[in-house]
Amino acid sequence: MEQFFFSASKDFGTEMTRLLDFVRPASVALWNLRWQVQGFVAAVDDATDDDLSNRFASGSGFQARNLRRICVETPWDDQVQQFAQIVAGNVIALFESWAEKLFLDIGLHNKHHKWVQFPSRGINGRQEKGIRDVIADVHTAGTSSEMRSAFFPVYASSKRNGSAQLDELILLYRYHKEIRNAFMHAGGRASQRTEDAWAAASHLTRADVGGRRNPVVTPVTTGQQISYRMEQANDLASVVIRLIHGIDAELCYSAYAEEYFLTAWRSWGDAAKYKALPGDPVQRERRIAKICRKNGFVAPTDPTAVITLGRRAGLAA
Repeated sequence: MEQFFFSASKDFGTEMTRLLDFVRPASVALWNLRWQVQGFVAAVDDATDDDLSNRFASGSGFQARNLRRICVETPWDDQVQQFAQIVAGNVIALFESWAEKLFLDIGLHNKHHKWVQFPSRGINGRQEKGIRDVIADVHTAGTSSEMRSAFFPVYASSKRNGSAQLDELILLYRYHKEIRNAFMHAGGRASQRTEDAWAAASHLTRADVGGRRNPVVTPVTTGQQISYRMEQANDLASVVIRLIHGIDAELCYSAYAEEYFLTAWRSWGDAAKYKALPGDPVQRERRIAKICRKNGFVAPTDPTAVITLGRRAGLAA
């Protein structure tokens, strides 16, 4: 996962990696445990729940007296759906947490952290502000030509940058979120909102969302039980990653981003040590790249823009 600009986005990247690093091997581990338990039960007809727990859970710190039900009686497809729901619920929670932290840090205390989770005004009949309107609000508050020149080309070049497909991606996100809501609040049965979200996302193709394949958007019908697959949960993770990369890049040249960057530079313990820049142009550019990397940012495409910022703030001479 490429580097992000804002701390909220960096925290999201860390937590998303942790989630996927846990769920994927856990799914494989359960698959293998099922085969082992089924093989043991086939070989030992009278195996008790305690026998299974002692053989397969010993040393784990957990008792597992329900292994027969989990590994023999429960279909694999049912368990995959449970994993998919876990992934979806956590991915959506990470996105909501990211939005709340980012816009609180920026100073937009209105409903921007809510609006960014919806399509833009006018899309799919929406009347309130949405994702592109939020970005426009941040830009209206002020932009920085130096930050745009220095950093935007790098962050915008991420292969996961979804800034060109923000509304399409957010429609797909709404589909997944309404399914999550149905599982949480309606026992997995679709409401009219779930069906409406499906209808809005059902036409999306890989060209619309910038993916490698068409998104998995299975039909839902009001009042009917929803089927949710791991492929869909993986799609949701990809959608949210692309959304945050896109928004993070679009906001990295805002006036807030400039102050955020300068605050990090100012707070750096070695700021005074590196204040005097080398006279040699090549060495000077290398020094600026080092300062940026040490403070958690990428090396700028335009070091002179960073020098301008630094000198104006009294951080470079």
